[in-house]
Amino acid sequence: MQILKSILAKTNILIVALIFFMIVIIVNNSFSDAHTETISMTEVCANAQKDQKTVLYTYTGNETVVPKNASTNAELFPECLFMLVMNETDHEVIVAKNPHVRIYPASMTKMMTACVVLDAIESGKISLTDMVTIENHYDLTYDDVAPFDMSYGSVISVKDLLYGLMIESNNYYALILADYVAGSEEAFVRMMNDKAKSIGATGTHFENPHGLDEEQHFTSPYDTYLILKELASHDIAKEIDSFETYEYTYTNGIGETVDMESIPTNAFLLGEASLPSGFTMLSWKTGTTSAAGNCLAMMVEHQGKQYVLIGSSTESRKALYEAMVRAICMIP
Repeated sequence: MQILKSILAKTNILIVALIFFMIVIIVNNSFSDAHTETISMTEVCANAQKDQKTVLYTYTGNETVVPKNASTNAELFPECLFMLVMNETDHEVIVAKNPHVRIYPASMTKMMTACVVLDAIESGKISLTDMVTIENHYDLTYDDVAPFDMSYGSVISVKDLLYGLMIESNNYYALILADYVAGSEEAFVRMMNDKAKSIGATGTHFENPHGLDEEQHFTSPYDTYLILKELASHDIAKEIDSFETYEYTYTNGIGETVDMESIPTNAFLLGEASLPSGFTMLSWKTGTTSAAGNCLAMMVEHQGKQYVLIGSSTESRKALYEAMVRAICMIP
């Protein structure tokens, strides 16, 4: 009996030790997945370049034209609803997967919001130094957006609203700018749709300036390219997109100064993913909603040439950036 008890005791110790070891493995794996540092470039680039096919479409003109049914290297991005990679300098299409499919743009919408605001600034209608008083009670909590933390009567500059709109993707700043530029959200959205038509983004229709999902709020990857190109034509936009963080202040409704910091939503700027050596980020905008998935539109420069990449993944943010790294690696 004593021997049996001794065997059972040793067995229990072994079982406990085994369970502990398994827990450690699971926790470490989970931590590694949740806290992925810089996405490794070497293996990803090697595989992408090995599998890449020849560039399929080459055009000349102001825009890189992508045929409606274009498909090149699409099979290399199975996790993406769409992927578009273009050499904007030489007008070559490197990757085209569903370039004209109708998509929800999420916060990539804010590129057009910024374009309309920048047009108003450059025409002299408003100024970056204008101070805007919050005179509406903005609420987007019905769309699972956190409550607006700026009180009624607060005062903030157009510059800080615009920078916060693009860097931290602040939905409320989109509404404030819309009211300030056009007098109402509805009037501003009409300006957004007019602007889309004027640059050839005919597969686009906006319902709001922030990008939260609405049935008739849509665009396409190719139209997103046209909008990104328009945004990048503004020097102010390029300056905004160069910030890794942006600090500013506003005055709240009782006259107190409030310090703020905008943190970018782009993993390439946060250090969670890394651009290959020699690539420079020029313009970008992320987007994430339940309908859109995880999206990123960006323009980069490499060896004096500009490239546009637009992609999405419904799997995860990590999957999106792994796909974008793979796409960048296909650039010669």
